[in-house]
Amino acid sequence: MVFSPFLVAALLPIAARAANDWSKPCFGECNWDLTSGTGSGTVRIVGPQAAVSDITTAAGWTIMDCDPNISDQDIRLVCSDPDKGCNHIYQNSAAGTLVRLPKDCGSTPFALVTREWVHQDQSIPANKRSSIVRRDGSQPVVKGMRLATNFADVDASAQNGNVTMFLLGSSFPGAAGNFTVEPPTGTGNAKRGLGSWIDDSLNKLAKVHANFLGDFNKNITGSSPLDFEKDFPLFDKQISCPQKGNVPAFSGEVKVDLEGKVDGTVNYGVAVAGSVIPPEISEFGLFVGLDATITGTLGLGATLTGTISTGKIPLFEVGIPELDFPKIFTIGPTFSVNAEATASLDANVDMDVDLAYDVKGMQLFFPPGGNSQAGSFTPGDSNVKLSVSPNVTAHGQVAAHLIPSLAFGISAIDDKVKATVNLDLDTDAALDLSLTAAAEASTSTKGNDAGTAFGGCVDITSGLAVTAGADADFFSLFKKGTSVTLFQHTFDLFKKCFGSTSARRAYTGRAARAALLARDDGVACPSSLLGSAASVVEKKVAGSSLV
Repeated sequence: MVFSPFLVAALLPIAARAANDWSKPCFGECNWDLTSGTGSGTVRIVGPQAAVSDITTAAGWTIMDCDPNISDQDIRLVCSDPDKGCNHIYQNSAAGTLVRLPKDCGSTPFALVTREWVHQDQSIPANKRSSIVRRDGSQPVVKGMRLATNFADVDASAQNGNVTMFLLGSSFPGAAGNFTVEPPTGTGNAKRGLGSWIDDSLNKLAKVHANFLGDFNKNITGSSPLDFEKDFPLFDKQISCPQKGNVPAFSGEVKVDLEGKVDGTVNYGVAVAGSVIPPEISEFGLFVGLDATITGTLGLGATLTGTISTGKIPLFEVGIPELDFPKIFTIGPTFSVNAEATASLDANVDMDVDLAYDVKGMQLFFPPGGNSQAGSFTPGDSNVKLSVSPNVTAHGQVAAHLIPSLAFGISAIDDKVKATVNLDLDTDAALDLSLTAAAEASTSTKGNDAGTAFGGCVDITSGLAVTAGADADFFSLFKKGTSVTLFQHTFDLFKKCFGSTSARRAYTGRAARAALLARDDGVACPSSLLGSAASVVEKKVAGSSLV
């Protein structure tokens, strides 16, 4: 759809303070407020006078037969007060007019009249006679109207003109009364068009949310809690290994577990522009505000060798209250936590590494536009503990991920167009080691760090990647795979080389990860004697030392 600069300048204002006034009829334009206990919002529709009308009591109509739970239906109604403007719907033809419905009629705020006639049943219910029958005892003609909400299937020739739509929604129940979005003024600003309106609306919406959070702190329902705490095994396999050469029989095991915790709050809002007739979304923007603390501990114990890959393991999922503008636009978020582990080992390894990140004031704007992504992403203190077999030639890689995610499912035009915007906070702990059997290596240790008991290098890291992306096309607004990175960094918790220069040069480093994991040979009993694990490091790494 193409919007002229004049139309953009004239129709964009949304001042949603009591936008939907049930005492005033909707003639040519109309507002409808979403005022649920879990969110708020306003949708404004604007069109030619003949295209938008009203069949509520504000326009003089009384509806007698209408199911409040059905969207498409035939209803009976009468013009009970002509002075209020019943005839407005007949400027062109009642058929083809988008009308506002009363709260107790239909499951949607608006419907399209596809047919109007003098109803065969002219009876009036007793409970409505006093407000309908005239003083002289006569009664107005009972009309029938067919209401449809599947706007995409309406014949264009049966419409009375295009109807434009602007929508703002917030996860805060009381936020709609604080929306004040002014239109662009002047030719230059008007030419910036709806994309600029989306950016401006989201920016102001973010400020409204910040004010709510500042006034009420966390005692407000629009900021949904994110709570998760669980200790779970990612991989555990045991093998009874028979004696083989100088390797005695023993019971071997590879076990990876992850203890994770997420504590935070999230709020969100949307801005949408387009049209109801014909049904189309021309611009869309999503705002997400997030504060979260993510902590966990990766534990690994291995006396077997080989490669493991768990794939993504779902651990937790819960819905977050949605915003639903029936038949027009819906957004339904979900909070989930997933985990994943990979490892390739040739040595006896015991490891514990903490994950600790604090996310504050994060602001996501999607798709990326004129607003800047924001937030602070700070590592916390991390305990690091590692023991491996000394005096062996071995390589190894371990990585475990704890991934809290927010999935914002969006649908428009009666669910005919759908997509999901995923916000992932991927935290990981990883080990890369390359050990060499150095003849001169001593088995002594000093303090809590290994001295020359090992030949080779060890690298223990922790990382955080905060990204958002779409899983499908959404009209022409963004494509599948559209993404934005808010933060991505890998922190070295412990990195050290031991032994001789030749042993240090043998270090394969992070570049060897792909080759190690590509082996995909499962786990098995070792072919040579690994020996007991000796301590490499046991220390607490201050988060402040990483930034």
